[in-house]
Amino acid sequence: MQLNARGIPTSSCPSCGTNIFKILATFDEDYEIEQYLLNAECAECGTLITAPTPLDKEYIWKKY
Repeated sequence: MQLNARGIPTSSCPSCGTNIFKILATFDEDYEIEQYLLNAECAECGTLITAPTPLDKEYIWKKY
């Protein structure tokens, strides 16, 4: 059974520690990521997570 850890953005899986996720994304004409959805799944163990954004990183650094 997979863990549902959605709600708190994270850059590593809380279950197994990997930082490889399955996400849905779109690309622009220059082959760069244009947008991505925040619902993600760990590629190793299947844990459901919320993908991080640059704003999440800023919040974490200011908080601590």
